[in-house]
Amino acid sequence: MSHLGSRISALVDGQLAPAATERALAHVATCPECAAELSAARAARTALASACGDVSPDADFAARLLSLGPMQPPPVAPRSADPFAPPPRRTSHDVASYGLHRGRARRAWDSRTGAALCGEVPMRRVTSRLVVGSVAGMGAVAVMLFVLGERPAMAPEGQLSADLELLGHATAQPVSDGARDAASEADAADEPESWLARNGWPFPAELPAGWDVTDVRYTDGGALEVDVASPNGPVVVTEQPGRLDSERLVGAEQVTLEGRAVAVLSREPWHVVWQSGGTVVQVVAAQQSDGATELVAGFPGGAFDDGVPARISRGWSTVTGVFDQP
Repeated sequence: MSHLGSRISALVDGQLAPAATERALAHVATCPECAAELSAARAARTALASACGDVSPDADFAARLLSLGPMQPPPVAPRSADPFAPPPRRTSHDVASYGLHRGRARRAWDSRTGAALCGEVPMRRVTSRLVVGSVAGMGAVAVMLFVLGERPAMAPEGQLSADLELLGHATAQPVSDGARDAASEADAADEPESWLARNGWPFPAELPAGWDVTDVRYTDGGALEVDVASPNGPVVVTEQPGRLDSERLVGAEQVTLEGRAVAVLSREPWHVVWQSGGTVVQVVAAQQSDGATELVAGFPGGAFDDGVPARISRGWSTVTGVFDQP
């Protein structure tokens, strides 16, 4: 048998089984090291026991413990000893819910049963729950529309290669049913200008003399591109819902074109950007001209509205736009 080790403490405290105690004592009789450890452990236990006296609880200790619990068991609803006894009488709403509002039918019901049928709910409580549920549902819908009405902050940049590529792919001649390619719901007789106005895209009511819309298309990012043919070459108008981040355009040149404040991102090609209500509008042309200035000034104005009604309205437009997609 090896040394007792941690079993010496259990031996001193009397925690070993009788058979284990006998084997431990037999080992101690032949092992000086374990005998010395056992003697030291017994001395330590004796010293600890004599260091403090017995601790007696206060006289009211048991009473304090009992006071922590309930003074009496919770009341239990009494149950009728007769399983065939009729249920207790209910309110007039219970009787009225089964059509027994008044008259002989109600008196007969009261005299025979004294209660309504099982499982019915008072009408007033049902009405209140319906009203509360309806109000909560409307609030959830309003919050959803408010979140959907948020628009990202945009900070366009004038890049020479991107602007040249945009002008190089612009449609030079009018394309039949160009607006219909952008929206399948437009009919064959729909003009691009009227389609833009009907679908909420800002655009001038009249173009300069000699200017014509040649194509309307959506980009992969959800923006709308409008190609316009002019005597000085193609012009591309890009529109995207969002908020123009004016703080990131501090270094850009700010000019006013016939009352319209725009930021000039590039001079050649001529690239300007501004906010038109809830839409960020960009115009890219080979160069600035009187016709291009007239085109920019013809757009409807308006600052970006980020109020609660406006955001809910934009959220509703987003939802209806998703449902309108083919």
